[in-house]
Amino acid sequence: MTEKEQTGWKQIEEMAGSSGLASMEELQKFSPRLAKLALEFGYGDVYKDDALDLRQRALITLSSLITQGDAGRGLAYHFRAALHVGLSKEEIMETVHHCSAYAGFPKAIHAMFIFKEVLEEEN
Repeated sequence: MTEKEQTGWKQIEEMAGSSGLASMEELQKFSPRLAKLALEFGYGDVYKDDALDLRQRALITLSSLITQGDAGRGLAYHFRAALHVGLSKEEIMETVHHCSAYAGFPKAIHAMFIFKEVLEEEN
């Protein structure tokens, strides 16, 4: 395992906890190459930079996924990660509200329902 992969695993654990590790392990079993790319570049380089903290990065990631209309596992994963790094329910909901002006109401409403499901699973 490369140093960047090790850094990536540590970053996932800090950012998303055991559920994040489990998701990456699942990806690694199915597509080792994509997992390696995500670990080394996504988590080993992009998330590791010190200019932004994990809360700020979580807000940026959520905004990006919401405006893209991500309806899959990515948005749910990153809602969980945002909660894990300390964003409150209210901060996340306001992020979705704010994105409605830029992404449109259909994407924001869809994202809100995904967040609702994540909250229900967490409780």
